[in-house]
Amino acid sequence: MLVILPVFILFFSFFTSGKETLIYLLDTVLLDYTLNTIYLIFLTSVFALLFGIFPAWVISNYSFKGRSFFDIALYLPLAIPSYIMGFTYIEILSFTGPLQTFARSNLPSLSNFLNQDYLQIEVLGIILGLALYPYIYTASRISFSMIGSNYLNISKNMGLSNFQSFFKVVLPLSRPAIFSGLFLVIMEVLNEYGAVKYFGVNTYTTGIFRSWNSFGDVDGAIQLASILIVVVLIFFLIERLSVKKSRFYYNRNTQLNIRYTSSGIKPLIFWVICFIPFVLGFFIPFIFILNNSLETFHLADLSKVINLTWNSISVSGIASLLVIFFALFFLYVERISKSKINFYISNTISLGYALPGAVIALSLMILFKGSLLVGTFGVLLFAYVIRFLAVGKSPIQSSLEKQPETIDDTGKNLGLGPFSLLQKVHLPINKFALLSAFIVAFIDILKELPITLILSPFNFDTLATQTYEFAVEEMLPLSSIYSLIIIILGSLMLLILKNYIDKQIDVSKS
Repeated sequence: MLVILPVFILFFSFFTSGKETLIYLLDTVLLDYTLNTIYLIFLTSVFALLFGIFPAWVISNYSFKGRSFFDIALYLPLAIPSYIMGFTYIEILSFTGPLQTFARSNLPSLSNFLNQDYLQIEVLGIILGLALYPYIYTASRISFSMIGSNYLNISKNMGLSNFQSFFKVVLPLSRPAIFSGLFLVIMEVLNEYGAVKYFGVNTYTTGIFRSWNSFGDVDGAIQLASILIVVVLIFFLIERLSVKKSRFYYNRNTQLNIRYTSSGIKPLIFWVICFIPFVLGFFIPFIFILNNSLETFHLADLSKVINLTWNSISVSGIASLLVIFFALFFLYVERISKSKINFYISNTISLGYALPGAVIALSLMILFKGSLLVGTFGVLLFAYVIRFLAVGKSPIQSSLEKQPETIDDTGKNLGLGPFSLLQKVHLPINKFALLSAFIVAFIDILKELPITLILSPFNFDTLATQTYEFAVEEMLPLSSIYSLIIIILGSLMLLILKNYIDKQIDVSKS
């Protein structure tokens, strides 16, 4: 009930509200919202797949100069929120930005070509692809590393080249992992608000905000949110069916996959494949934001910066701890009870991540309308838990499933009750999974914008909301220091997480 409550609330409101607004939406903007959303998902997915799969394959199977660096660096774009990525690139590409300023001074013939309107959905799709490809890279990287070299040796014995083996053997074996990563990318696109609002692209999420905040049309916001839930459920079912049809089992690292030492022009090609997503997805935005932060540092209100940093860290930390608590509770109850009801409840909480933040926030505003809970931290934390419970559940579930049930049986024979078994056995064994769940949830909550914009208490701002407010007021340089802190915090967390992932897949040998 915790997760599906927003769905029930919105559908109930949908069927009890007037249909005049729905008819108006069908006649005017609904087709535009639908086409733009689908087109943006398509563009983002294509670029995220390109930037995610090929570097993962190169890193997993070849040795070349700079490989160890790229193996870490390719995760870092996940530390930059997509809306910050969008704000930054538009500033870089603008008429007064460094690129066009340099072209006018040194390459006049090129300046007219560069003087374009970059606030286009195609540019936004590329930027979102750069911001979100680490979801696919991570899933592909782990999958490629877990595929033993036996499969590749067999394909070579059948006369397949490395290129053919990649497309005919490795990709089919890794399809479930890639689809899982792609599903996360699609959910992030549906949840995106800051970047699409800044680019002026009409999607379901911007339509919900416009109906709710600009027009005061609650019925219109409810109906758009309900339609968006249907869209989300369609993608959720497609992902589940795709993974189910391609589900199979193979022995993990049946023979350690030895990385090939490349020669000739190949190392350069591999280096470029890894260099492009890193530079475009992290290095350029980070350096530009860092430079702006240094130039505007004297204008920054340091007490406000410290206050917003503390707000972001504290609310993200508390919400992440709650996410871990509830995820562990559901999973442990499912493990010790072996009840089908608990199994279905545990799986239902995965739907939370599929619900866009604007939908969750809107449903909770309707649920608590007229009560003193509106505008409190309790509702804000409740929304974070609903949205990111699946994020915390995934690494904990993966770790718990690796422990045989004989551990539980042995503990019971020694007189340990359920709580003692959890405290003395499962918590120590799964401590790295709990840390991983905390880090992933913390990063996502730190970057979250729609939920925070709608549900944050009065006079409570975070680094994310302050960055967005400066951006929409066309004061991007002043937002840089807040963006920089988000990126630094996210990067530090990702480096810790990367160290944990390396231990899981034993990268030094794979």
